[in-house]
Amino acid sequence: MALGKPLLQLEKVTKIYPPSIRALENISFEVRRGELLFVTGPSGAGKSTLLNLIFGLERPSSGRILYGDLDYAHLRRRDLIALRRRMGFIFQDFRLLPEKTVFENVYLGLEVLGIGGAVARERVERILRRLDLAARRDQRVETLSGGEKQRVAIARAVVKEPELVLADEPTGNLDPERSREILRILEELNAEGITVILATHDENLLRGHHRRILVLPEGRIVNA
Repeated sequence: MALGKPLLQLEKVTKIYPPSIRALENISFEVRRGELLFVTGPSGAGKSTLLNLIFGLERPSSGRILYGDLDYAHLRRRDLIALRRRMGFIFQDFRLLPEKTVFENVYLGLEVLGIGGAVARERVERILRRLDLAARRDQRVETLSGGEKQRVAIARAVVKEPELVLADEPTGNLDPERSREILRILEELNAEGITVILATHDENLLRGHHRRILVLPEGRIVNA
């Protein structure tokens, strides 16, 4: 698939946590529309920090982040919240509500956007069928397997039809078979036009995939 114009650009981004922990150092790269980009490196290398910055959960200590023609530094809080609605985030620890059902967890992803009623229900049912979760729709999340929970997390992230999905170690707690299943789902979503940034320390996921890989050891990119 031919890639489009740059969707995201990072220019000399540095993130320092008090007192002087340099999580990211002088990071520069761009992501094009329709790309599936792997970001790899050992635990603690700064992968989660990078995704948090892109999602606007944290601010860089220096440097610039652009989403299309939007400069994060100039966005007010409400503008940043609006920008996040164009993204989906698959968190490493799922961030699901364990006492709620599968349907309720995914539906809440739309409800916070002000989308409800028949439109929301139809979209939720469609994505549950897509991810083979329809038979689990009324089960509480706490009763699911790890792989099923991760699929619910993916459903919640993509039900709002984002243009960019950020996946933070989406296979970190899964066995190899379930890991391949999750990667296949993300590749299918990417083939449909969703831009995906996948952060992982699992080198097995990278084998046999002709995708761009950013290597991020100790907060610095060694190839961009």
